Amino acid sequence: MKKKIKTLPLKSLCPLLLCAALSGSLCACGTASAPSAPSGSGTAQNDTAGEAAPQTEQDTGTDTGADTISGKEDGQTAEDTISGEKDGQTTEDNDTDANTLPEGASAADPEIDTTVSTFPSPVRIEMRSEEEELTTDDGTLLCTTSYACPVVSIEDNADAAEKINADIRSRIDSFLANTEIEEWAMEGYEYHISEELDYAFLSYYDDMSFGVQRSDSNVISFTITYYTFSGGAHGNYSTQGVNYNTQTGELIAFADLSDDADAFHADTLAYNQNLAGTEVYQMRMFSEDLLAGVSLESVLYADDAWYLSASGLTFISDPYALGPYVAGTIEFVIPYADLADMGFAAGYAYTDRTVRKLLNDADAAFDLNGDGTEDTILFSPETVVNEDESYSTISHLIINDVDFSDRDDDAAGQQLNGKIWSELALFDLNVEDDYTELVLLSGENIGDNYVYTSRFFRYTKDGRLLYLGKVTGNVLDPSVTFSALE
Repeated sequence: MKKKIKTLPLKSLCPLLLCAALSGSLCACGTASAPSAPSGSGTAQNDTAGEAAPQTEQDTGTDTGADTISGKEDGQTAEDTISGEKDGQTTEDNDTDANTLPEGASAADPEIDTTVSTFPSPVRIEMRSEEEELTTDDGTLLCTTSYACPVVSIEDNADAAEKINADIRSRIDSFLANTEIEEWAMEGYEYHISEELDYAFLSYYDDMSFGVQRSDSNVISFTITYYTFSGGAHGNYSTQGVNYNTQTGELIAFADLSDDADAFHADTLAYNQNLAGTEVYQMRMFSEDLLAGVSLESVLYADDAWYLSASGLTFISDPYALGPYVAGTIEFVIPYADLADMGFAAGYAYTDRTVRKLLNDADAAFDLNGDGTEDTILFSPETVVNEDESYSTISHLIINDVDFSDRDDDAAGQQLNGKIWSELALFDLNVEDDYTELVLLSGENIGDNYVYTSRFFRYTKDGRLLYLGKVTGNVLDPSVTFSALE
Protein backbone atom coordinates (compact mmCIF):
# COMPACT_ATOMS: atom_id res chain seq x y z
CA MET A 1 0.00 0.00 0.00
CA LYS A 2 1.12 3.53 -0.71
CA LYS A 3 0.15 6.92 0.70
CA LYS A 4 0.44 10.24 -1.08
CA ILE A 5 -0.15 13.52 0.75
CA LYS A 6 -1.09 16.78 -0.96
CA THR A 7 -1.07 20.00 1.06
CA LEU A 8 -2.97 22.88 -0.50
CA PRO A 9 -1.94 26.53 0.03
CA LEU A 10 -3.51 28.64 2.74
CA LYS A 11 -6.58 30.54 1.62
CA SER A 12 -7.47 33.74 3.38
CA LEU A 13 -10.97 34.34 4.67
CA CYS A 14 -10.06 37.92 5.50
CA PRO A 15 -8.42 39.25 2.32
CA LEU A 16 -6.88 42.69 2.24
CA LEU A 17 -8.54 44.99 -0.26
CA LEU A 18 -5.81 46.24 -2.53
CA CYS A 19 -7.54 49.30 -3.89
CA ALA A 20 -7.75 52.43 -1.76
CA ALA A 21 -10.96 53.29 -3.55
CA LEU A 22 -12.58 50.51 -1.59
CA SER A 23 -12.30 52.35 1.69
CA GLY A 24 -15.54 52.12 1.98
CA SER A 25 -30.66 20.25 5.45
CA LEU A 26 -33.70 23.01 6.93
CA CYS A 27 -32.62 26.06 8.78
CA ALA A 28 -35.17 28.49 10.10
CA CYS A 29 -35.06 31.43 12.39
CA GLY A 30 -37.94 31.91 14.73
CA THR A 31 -39.87 34.99 13.67
CA ALA A 32 -42.82 36.97 14.89
CA SER A 33 -44.99 34.47 13.06
CA ALA A 34 -43.52 31.53 14.96
CA PRO A 35 -45.67 30.21 17.81
CA SER A 36 -45.11 31.84 21.17
CA ALA A 37 -43.26 29.86 23.79
CA PRO A 38 -45.03 29.02 27.04
CA SER A 39 -44.96 31.45 29.93
CA GLY A 40 -41.42 32.03 31.11
CA SER A 41 -39.96 31.46 27.67
CA GLY A 42 -38.54 33.96 25.22
CA THR A 43 -40.69 35.62 22.62
CA ALA A 44 -41.78 33.99 20.30
CA GLN A 45 -28.09 15.92 -2.31
CA ASN A 46 -28.22 14.36 -4.59
CA ASP A 47 -26.67 11.07 -3.41
CA THR A 48 -23.70 9.92 -5.47
CA ALA A 49 -21.60 7.01 -4.33
CA GLY A 50 -18.06 8.09 -3.75
CA GLU A 51 -18.91 11.79 -4.00
CA ALA A 52 -16.83 14.42 -2.24
CA ALA A 53 -17.98 15.87 1.06
CA PRO A 54 -21.25 17.77 0.59
CA GLN A 55 -21.23 21.53 0.65
CA THR A 56 -23.33 22.81 3.53
CA GLU A 57 -24.96 26.16 3.91
CA GLN A 58 -23.17 28.27 6.45
CA ASP A 59 -25.46 30.31 8.57
CA THR A 60 -23.34 33.43 8.77
CA GLY A 61 -23.08 36.96 7.60
CA THR A 62 -20.15 38.67 9.29
CA ASP A 63 -17.27 40.21 7.39
CA THR A 64 -13.90 39.10 8.70
CA GLY A 65 -11.99 42.00 7.18
CA ALA A 66 -11.65 45.60 8.26
CA ASP A 67 -13.39 46.99 5.20
CA THR A 68 -15.27 50.28 5.19
CA ILE A 69 -18.25 51.61 3.28
CA SER A 70 -18.26 52.16 -0.46
CA GLY A 71 -21.19 53.05 -2.67
CA LYS A 72 -21.74 51.88 -6.24
CA GLU A 73 -21.29 54.39 -9.06
CA ASP A 74 -22.50 53.84 -12.62
CA GLY A 75 -20.35 51.20 -14.30
CA GLN A 76 -18.64 50.20 -11.06
CA THR A 77 -18.01 46.52 -10.41
CA ALA A 78 -17.68 44.88 -7.03
CA GLU A 79 -14.17 44.05 -5.87
CA ASP A 80 -15.24 40.81 -4.29
CA THR A 81 -12.83 38.37 -2.71
CA ILE A 82 -14.18 34.87 -2.36
CA SER A 83 -12.12 32.54 -0.21
CA GLY A 84 -12.38 28.84 -0.82
CA GLU A 85 -12.69 29.23 -4.59
CA LYS A 86 -9.84 28.68 -6.99
CA ASP A 87 -7.85 31.67 -8.17
CA GLY A 88 -9.23 33.20 -11.32
CA GLN A 89 -12.60 31.56 -10.90
CA THR A 90 -15.49 33.45 -12.46
CA THR A 91 -19.18 32.98 -12.93
CA GLU A 92 -20.69 33.23 -16.39
CA ASP A 93 -24.00 34.94 -15.83
CA ASN A 94 -26.18 36.85 -18.26
CA ASP A 95 -28.19 38.80 -15.73
CA THR A 96 -30.78 41.38 -16.48
CA ASP A 97 -29.59 44.81 -15.43
CA ALA A 98 -30.92 46.22 -12.18
CA ASN A 99 -34.14 48.20 -12.34
CA THR A 100 -34.05 51.47 -14.15
CA LEU A 101 -34.79 54.41 -11.89
CA PRO A 102 -38.47 54.88 -11.06
CA GLU A 103 -39.99 58.01 -12.53
CA GLY A 104 -38.86 61.04 -10.56
CA ALA A 105 -36.11 59.13 -8.69
CA SER A 106 -32.53 60.36 -8.55
CA ALA A 107 -29.27 58.49 -8.08
CA ALA A 108 -29.25 59.69 -4.46
CA ASP A 109 -32.71 58.25 -3.82
CA PRO A 110 -32.47 55.89 -0.78
CA GLU A 111 -34.94 53.61 -2.54
CA ILE A 112 -32.33 52.58 -5.10
CA ASP A 113 -29.12 53.37 -3.19
CA THR A 114 -26.84 50.34 -2.91
CA THR A 115 -24.35 51.49 -0.30
CA VAL A 116 -22.94 48.53 1.62
CA SER A 117 -22.10 48.76 5.32
CA THR A 118 -19.10 46.71 6.42
CA PHE A 119 -17.80 45.98 9.90
CA PRO A 120 -14.18 45.94 11.06
CA SER A 121 -13.09 42.74 12.76
CA PRO A 122 -9.85 41.92 14.60
CA VAL A 123 -10.10 38.32 13.39
CA ARG A 124 -8.32 36.89 10.36
CA ILE A 125 -8.96 33.32 9.27
CA GLU A 126 -7.07 31.26 6.71
CA MET A 127 -8.02 27.79 5.56
CA ARG A 128 -5.51 24.98 5.33
CA SER A 129 -6.38 21.87 3.33
CA GLU A 130 -4.63 18.53 3.09
CA GLU A 131 -5.49 15.35 1.24
CA GLU A 132 -3.99 11.88 1.60
CA GLU A 133 -4.56 9.05 -0.87
CA LEU A 134 -4.14 5.38 -0.01
CA THR A 135 -3.42 3.27 -3.11
CA THR A 136 -2.42 -0.28 -3.94
CA ASP A 137 0.97 -1.04 -5.51
CA ASP A 138 -0.68 -1.02 -8.95
CA GLY A 139 -2.14 2.45 -8.35
CA THR A 140 -5.73 1.55 -7.51
CA LEU A 141 -7.16 4.24 -5.25
CA LEU A 142 -8.55 2.70 -2.06
CA CYS A 143 -9.32 5.70 0.15
CA THR A 144 -8.96 9.47 0.24
CA THR A 145 -8.63 11.16 3.61
CA SER A 146 -8.90 14.95 3.62
CA TYR A 147 -9.47 17.89 5.87
CA ALA A 148 -9.91 21.65 5.65
CA CYS A 149 -9.26 23.57 8.84
CA PRO A 150 -8.92 27.22 9.85
CA VAL A 151 -5.83 29.03 11.11
CA VAL A 152 -6.94 31.94 13.27
CA SER A 153 -5.13 35.17 14.05
CA ILE A 154 -6.53 37.95 16.24
CA GLU A 155 -5.19 41.47 16.17
CA ASP A 156 -3.34 42.33 19.41
CA ASN A 157 -4.38 39.01 20.97
CA ALA A 158 -1.94 36.31 19.92
CA ASP A 159 -2.52 34.31 23.12
CA ALA A 160 -6.24 33.81 22.39
CA ALA A 161 -5.51 32.86 18.78
CA GLU A 162 -2.90 30.33 19.93
CA LYS A 163 -5.43 28.66 22.24
CA ILE A 164 -7.99 28.43 19.44
CA ASN A 165 -5.49 27.03 16.94
CA ALA A 166 -4.23 24.47 19.46
CA ASP A 167 -7.75 23.20 20.03
CA ILE A 168 -8.43 23.02 16.29
CA ARG A 169 -5.17 21.15 15.75
CA SER A 170 -6.06 18.62 18.44
CA ARG A 171 -9.34 17.91 16.66
CA ILE A 172 -7.54 17.38 13.36
CA ASP A 173 -5.01 15.06 15.04
CA SER A 174 -7.82 12.97 16.54
CA PHE A 175 -9.50 12.74 13.14
CA LEU A 176 -6.30 11.62 11.41
CA ALA A 177 -5.52 9.11 14.16
CA ASN A 178 -8.74 7.24 13.41
CA THR A 179 -7.90 5.02 10.42
CA GLU A 180 -11.10 2.96 10.51
CA ILE A 181 -12.28 4.03 7.03
CA GLU A 182 -8.88 3.17 5.51
CA GLU A 183 -9.04 -0.24 7.15
CA TRP A 184 -12.54 -0.81 5.79
CA ALA A 185 -11.33 0.24 2.34
CA MET A 186 -8.53 -2.33 2.39
CA GLU A 187 -10.96 -5.04 3.54
CA GLY A 188 -13.45 -4.01 0.86
CA TYR A 189 -10.80 -4.11 -1.85
CA GLU A 190 -9.56 -7.55 -0.75
CA TYR A 191 -13.14 -8.84 -0.90
CA HIS A 192 -13.59 -7.22 -4.32
CA ILE A 193 -10.51 -9.02 -5.67
CA SER A 194 -11.26 -12.35 -4.03
CA GLU A 195 -14.78 -12.41 -5.49
CA GLU A 196 -13.47 -11.35 -8.92
CA LEU A 197 -16.22 -8.79 -9.25
CA ASP A 198 -16.66 -7.47 -12.79
CA TYR A 199 -16.82 -3.76 -11.92
CA ALA A 200 -14.17 -1.36 -10.73
CA PHE A 201 -13.59 -0.92 -7.02
CA LEU A 202 -15.22 2.26 -5.75
CA SER A 203 -12.81 4.08 -3.47
CA TYR A 204 -13.75 5.18 0.05
CA TYR A 205 -13.67 8.71 1.40
CA ASP A 206 -13.15 10.27 4.82
CA ASP A 207 -13.33 14.06 5.22
CA MET A 208 -13.38 16.65 8.00
CA SER A 209 -14.22 20.24 7.03
CA PHE A 210 -14.57 23.38 9.11
CA GLY A 211 -17.04 26.07 8.06
CA VAL A 212 -16.85 29.61 9.45
CA GLN A 213 -20.13 30.61 11.05
CA ARG A 214 -19.26 33.72 13.00
CA SER A 215 -16.10 35.80 13.32
CA ASP A 216 -16.11 39.04 15.31
CA SER A 217 -14.69 40.64 18.45
CA ASN A 218 -16.97 38.56 20.70
CA VAL A 219 -17.29 35.11 19.16
CA ILE A 220 -15.52 32.87 16.65
CA SER A 221 -17.70 29.91 15.69
CA PHE A 222 -17.27 27.01 13.29
CA THR A 223 -19.22 24.01 12.15
CA ILE A 224 -17.29 20.79 11.62
CA THR A 225 -18.76 18.45 9.03
CA TYR A 226 -17.58 14.85 8.95
CA TYR A 227 -18.32 13.01 5.71
CA THR A 228 -17.60 9.37 4.97
CA PHE A 229 -18.26 7.07 2.05
CA SER A 230 -17.65 3.37 2.61
CA GLY A 231 -19.79 1.81 -0.10
CA GLY A 232 -23.53 1.74 -0.50
CA ALA A 233 -26.02 4.12 -2.07
CA HIS A 234 -24.61 7.29 -0.54
CA GLY A 235 -22.15 8.65 1.97
CA ASN A 236 -23.02 9.79 5.46
CA TYR A 237 -22.29 13.03 7.24
CA SER A 238 -22.69 14.66 10.60
CA THR A 239 -22.12 18.20 11.87
CA GLN A 240 -20.81 19.63 15.13
CA GLY A 241 -20.61 23.19 16.37
CA VAL A 242 -17.57 24.66 18.11
CA ASN A 243 -17.57 28.14 19.62
CA TYR A 244 -14.70 30.23 21.02
CA ASN A 245 -14.53 33.39 23.08
CA THR A 246 -12.58 35.82 20.89
CA GLN A 247 -11.18 37.68 23.89
CA THR A 248 -9.86 34.64 25.78
CA GLY A 249 -9.61 31.89 23.17
CA GLU A 250 -11.50 29.55 25.50
CA LEU A 251 -14.26 27.23 24.32
CA ILE A 252 -17.76 28.53 25.03
CA ALA A 253 -19.93 25.97 26.83
CA PHE A 254 -23.71 26.07 26.60
CA ALA A 255 -23.83 26.90 30.30
CA ASP A 256 -21.79 30.05 29.56
CA LEU A 257 -24.55 31.54 27.41
CA SER A 258 -26.54 32.81 30.39
CA ASP A 259 -26.07 33.57 34.07
CA ASP A 260 -29.06 31.33 34.74
CA ALA A 261 -28.16 28.23 32.74
CA ASP A 262 -31.15 26.15 33.84
CA ALA A 263 -33.72 28.81 32.94
CA PHE A 264 -31.96 29.48 29.64
CA HIS A 265 -32.03 25.77 28.80
CA ALA A 266 -35.75 25.59 29.62
CA ASP A 267 -36.61 28.71 27.61
CA THR A 268 -34.65 27.68 24.52
CA LEU A 269 -36.10 24.17 24.69
CA ALA A 270 -39.65 25.56 24.81
CA TYR A 271 -38.88 27.73 21.78
CA ASN A 272 -37.45 24.78 19.84
CA GLN A 273 -40.42 22.59 20.77
CA ASN A 274 -42.74 25.22 19.32
CA LEU A 275 -40.73 25.31 16.10
CA ALA A 276 -40.77 21.51 15.92
CA GLY A 277 -44.55 21.57 16.14
CA THR A 278 -44.97 23.76 13.06
CA GLU A 279 -46.06 22.19 9.79
CA VAL A 280 -42.82 22.84 7.94
CA TYR A 281 -40.79 21.01 10.61
CA GLN A 282 -43.32 18.20 10.90
CA MET A 283 -42.92 17.58 7.17
CA ARG A 284 -39.17 17.03 7.67
CA MET A 285 -39.19 15.08 10.91
CA PHE A 286 -40.04 11.48 11.73
CA SER A 287 -43.53 10.77 13.00
CA GLU A 288 -44.03 10.30 16.74
CA ASP A 289 -44.02 6.51 16.50
CA LEU A 290 -40.64 6.52 14.71
CA LEU A 291 -39.24 8.91 17.33
CA ALA A 292 -40.11 6.57 20.18
CA GLY A 293 -37.41 6.85 22.81
CA VAL A 294 -35.78 9.87 21.12
CA SER A 295 -36.55 13.34 22.44
CA LEU A 296 -35.96 16.70 20.85
CA GLU A 297 -33.99 17.68 23.94
CA SER A 298 -31.64 14.69 23.77
CA VAL A 299 -30.76 15.51 20.15
CA LEU A 300 -30.50 19.31 20.21
CA TYR A 301 -28.79 19.63 23.59
CA ALA A 302 -26.13 17.01 23.04
CA ASP A 303 -22.52 18.18 23.30
CA ASP A 304 -21.41 20.18 20.24
CA ALA A 305 -24.94 20.19 18.76
CA TRP A 306 -25.16 24.00 18.63
CA TYR A 307 -23.30 27.05 17.41
CA LEU A 308 -23.61 30.83 17.34
CA SER A 309 -24.14 32.40 13.93
CA ALA A 310 -25.12 35.80 12.55
CA SER A 311 -28.74 34.65 12.67
CA GLY A 312 -28.75 33.49 16.28
CA LEU A 313 -28.29 30.37 18.38
CA THR A 314 -28.44 27.40 16.02
CA PHE A 315 -29.19 23.81 17.12
CA ILE A 316 -28.24 20.88 14.87
CA SER A 317 -30.09 17.66 14.11
CA ASP A 318 -28.09 15.31 11.87
CA PRO A 319 -29.70 13.02 9.28
CA TYR A 320 -31.47 10.08 10.94
CA ALA A 321 -31.60 11.85 14.33
CA LEU A 322 -35.01 13.54 14.02
CA GLY A 323 -35.69 12.95 10.34
CA PRO A 324 -34.71 10.74 7.38
CA TYR A 325 -31.55 11.14 5.31
CA VAL A 326 -33.45 12.96 2.58
CA ALA A 327 -34.40 15.67 5.09
CA GLY A 328 -30.74 16.54 5.51
CA THR A 329 -29.48 18.48 8.50
CA ILE A 330 -32.41 20.08 10.32
CA GLU A 331 -31.51 23.26 12.16
CA PHE A 332 -33.43 25.19 14.78
CA VAL A 333 -32.46 28.88 15.09
CA ILE A 334 -33.39 31.30 17.85
CA PRO A 335 -32.72 34.94 16.81
CA TYR A 336 -30.67 37.15 19.11
CA ALA A 337 -33.65 39.42 19.76
CA ASP A 338 -35.49 36.50 21.31
CA LEU A 339 -32.38 35.25 23.11
CA ALA A 340 -32.06 38.62 24.86
CA ASP A 341 -35.46 38.00 26.47
CA MET A 342 -34.15 34.68 27.77
CA GLY A 343 -31.13 36.14 29.57
CA PHE A 344 -28.56 35.56 26.84
CA ALA A 345 -25.12 36.81 27.88
CA ALA A 346 -24.43 40.28 26.46
CA GLY A 347 -20.78 39.39 25.95
CA TYR A 348 -21.71 37.01 23.14
CA ALA A 349 -24.19 39.33 21.42
CA TYR A 350 -24.01 39.84 17.66
CA THR A 351 -23.92 43.59 16.97
CA ASP A 352 -23.37 43.80 13.21
CA ARG A 353 -26.00 43.92 10.46
CA THR A 354 -29.30 42.02 10.55
CA VAL A 355 -28.82 38.63 8.88
CA ARG A 356 -31.44 35.92 9.13
CA LYS A 357 -32.15 32.83 7.10
CA LEU A 358 -35.78 32.29 6.18
CA LEU A 359 -37.31 28.87 5.84
CA ASN A 360 -38.81 27.79 2.52
CA ASP A 361 -42.60 27.29 2.52
CA ALA A 362 -43.00 28.96 5.92
CA ASP A 363 -44.48 32.38 6.63
CA ALA A 364 -42.12 34.93 8.15
CA ALA A 365 -42.76 38.49 9.34
CA PHE A 366 -40.34 41.40 9.27
CA ASP A 367 -40.49 45.15 8.57
CA LEU A 368 -38.61 45.25 5.24
CA ASN A 369 -39.07 48.92 4.39
CA GLY A 370 -38.98 50.67 7.76
CA ASP A 371 -42.58 51.85 7.71
CA GLY A 372 -43.25 50.44 11.18
CA THR A 373 -45.42 47.56 9.96
CA GLU A 374 -44.26 43.96 9.67
CA ASP A 375 -44.41 42.55 6.15
CA THR A 376 -45.36 38.92 5.59
CA ILE A 377 -42.82 36.96 3.54
CA LEU A 378 -43.21 33.54 1.94
CA PHE A 379 -40.69 31.87 -0.36
CA SER A 380 -42.03 28.76 -2.03
CA PRO A 381 -40.17 27.08 -4.93
CA GLU A 382 -42.48 24.99 -7.13
CA THR A 383 -41.38 22.30 -9.59
CA VAL A 384 -43.65 22.10 -12.63
CA VAL A 385 -43.84 19.67 -15.56
CA ASN A 386 -43.64 21.37 -18.96
CA GLU A 387 -45.48 20.30 -22.11
CA ASP A 388 -42.37 18.49 -23.36
CA GLU A 389 -42.26 16.58 -20.04
CA SER A 390 -39.17 18.48 -18.89
CA TYR A 391 -39.11 20.10 -15.48
CA SER A 392 -38.70 23.70 -14.45
CA THR A 393 -38.89 25.63 -11.20
CA ILE A 394 -41.08 28.60 -10.38
CA SER A 395 -39.82 30.56 -7.40
CA HIS A 396 -42.78 32.15 -5.67
CA LEU A 397 -41.67 35.12 -3.59
CA ILE A 398 -44.83 36.41 -1.93
CA ILE A 399 -44.74 39.62 0.12
CA ASN A 400 -47.96 40.86 1.70
CA ASP A 401 -49.97 38.45 -0.51
CA VAL A 402 -48.37 39.69 -3.77
CA ASP A 403 -46.53 37.03 -5.78
CA PHE A 404 -43.66 38.81 -7.50
CA SER A 405 -42.72 35.75 -9.56
CA ASP A 406 -45.74 36.57 -11.76
CA ARG A 407 -44.22 39.88 -12.85
CA ASP A 408 -42.00 39.08 -15.83
CA ASP A 409 -42.21 42.68 -17.05
CA ASP A 410 -39.72 44.02 -14.51
CA ALA A 411 -36.15 43.14 -13.51
CA ALA A 412 -37.10 41.64 -10.15
CA GLY A 413 -39.64 39.27 -11.69
CA GLN A 414 -37.20 38.24 -14.41
CA GLN A 415 -34.56 37.46 -11.80
CA LEU A 416 -36.92 35.28 -9.78
CA ASN A 417 -37.68 32.98 -12.71
CA GLY A 418 -35.30 30.81 -14.65
CA LYS A 419 -32.99 30.07 -11.71
CA ILE A 420 -32.98 27.42 -9.01
CA TRP A 421 -32.71 29.22 -5.71
CA SER A 422 -31.27 27.44 -2.71
CA GLU A 423 -32.16 29.89 0.01
CA LEU A 424 -33.78 33.20 0.97
CA ALA A 425 -32.47 35.39 3.79
CA LEU A 426 -32.80 38.84 5.30
CA PHE A 427 -29.62 40.86 4.83
CA ASP A 428 -29.34 44.51 5.83
CA LEU A 429 -27.04 46.00 3.19
CA ASN A 430 -26.86 49.48 4.74
CA VAL A 431 -27.56 49.71 8.45
CA GLU A 432 -28.00 53.49 8.14
CA ASP A 433 -31.13 53.38 5.95
CA ASP A 434 -34.71 52.23 6.58
CA TYR A 435 -34.53 49.07 4.48
CA THR A 436 -33.63 45.47 5.22
CA GLU A 437 -33.03 43.67 1.94
CA LEU A 438 -33.83 40.13 0.82
CA VAL A 439 -31.03 38.04 -0.64
CA LEU A 440 -31.60 34.96 -2.77
CA LEU A 441 -28.82 32.42 -3.23
CA SER A 442 -28.30 30.29 -6.32
CA GLY A 443 -25.40 28.12 -7.41
CA GLU A 444 -23.89 26.32 -10.35
CA ASN A 445 -21.01 23.99 -11.10
CA ILE A 446 -18.09 25.77 -12.77
CA GLY A 447 -15.26 23.39 -13.47
CA ASP A 448 -14.51 21.53 -10.26
CA ASN A 449 -16.17 24.16 -8.08
CA TYR A 450 -19.71 24.90 -6.99
CA VAL A 451 -20.07 28.69 -7.18
CA TYR A 452 -22.78 30.66 -5.38
CA THR A 453 -24.30 33.95 -6.50
CA SER A 454 -26.19 36.22 -4.09
CA ARG A 455 -28.85 38.52 -5.58
CA PHE A 456 -30.36 41.37 -3.60
CA PHE A 457 -33.92 42.70 -3.65
CA ARG A 458 -35.54 45.65 -1.87
CA TYR A 459 -39.20 45.97 -0.96
CA THR A 460 -40.19 49.63 -1.24
CA LYS A 461 -42.55 51.66 0.89
CA ASP A 462 -45.13 51.67 -1.91
CA GLY A 463 -45.07 47.88 -2.30
CA ARG A 464 -42.72 47.35 -5.26
CA LEU A 465 -39.85 44.85 -5.39
CA LEU A 466 -36.60 46.19 -6.86
CA TYR A 467 -33.65 44.09 -8.00
CA LEU A 468 -30.50 45.84 -6.74
CA GLY A 469 -27.67 43.68 -8.05
CA LYS A 470 -25.58 40.67 -7.17
CA VAL A 471 -22.40 39.43 -5.53
CA THR A 472 -20.44 36.37 -6.61
CA GLY A 473 -20.34 34.05 -3.61
CA ASN A 474 -22.58 33.23 -0.67
CA VAL A 475 -22.82 36.44 1.37
CA LEU A 476 -24.03 34.46 4.38
CA ASP A 477 -20.50 33.03 4.53
CA PRO A 478 -17.90 35.22 6.32
CA SER A 479 -15.32 34.18 3.72
CA VAL A 480 -17.14 36.37 1.21
CA THR A 481 -16.41 40.08 1.52
CA PHE A 482 -17.82 42.80 -0.71
CA SER A 483 -18.18 46.56 -0.70
CA ALA A 484 -20.51 47.07 -3.68
CA LEU A 485 -23.01 45.19 -5.82
CA GLU A 486 -22.39 44.20 -9.41
